Amino acid sequence: MTKYDCKFKLKAINFYKNNDVSLKETCKKFNIKSHSNLTYWINSYNFNGVEGLKLKANKKYSVEFKTSVVNYYKTHEINPRDLAIIYNINPSQVYSWIKIFDLHGIDGLELSGKVGRPSMKKHKKNDKVVPLTDSERNKYINEIINLKSKLYNTEMENDIIKKRIALEMKKDIFPKHHK
Repeated sequence: MTKYDCKFKLKAINFYKNNDVSLKETCKKFNIKSHSNLTYWINSYNFNGVEGLKLKANKKYSVEFKTSVVNYYKTHEINPRDLAIIYNINPSQVYSWIKIFDLHGIDGLELSGKVGRPSMKKHKKNDKVVPLTDSERNKYINEIINLKSKLYNTEMENDIIKKRIALEMKKDIFPKHHK
């Protein structure tokens, strides 16, 4: 998605307001992909002034703020884009919070911003590998052997149960004929 700076948006809005032209013509002149973008900028400018046109750079919002935005959306019949103008936030953020709230409730809003794709920052590797003592190594080996044994027994039990169910189903499908 192309990001337009504040000066560019203001220039397009002023052109539209000061000339007798349509949204479509203004978009064509300024090479704006969608007239809905221009409509959003105009409404945002009318409601919030120049502040409404500035790009919001990765701002962190409190759970209370997110909840109030979602609550306003749920209690009023309002379009999320218009709601974004009122709160002077990105419309995609409003859509995201509504979706998260619908799926996970308030708990989801607390976690939003902490989930998603991990950071691309390089993490320092901990080069210090502490070797295990013989007793620790033996302890882990014994634990692995015990867990593998339990897993094997559980798989055997499941196989027996499945075989019994299959035999009972076969018995019900093909009953023996008595003469």
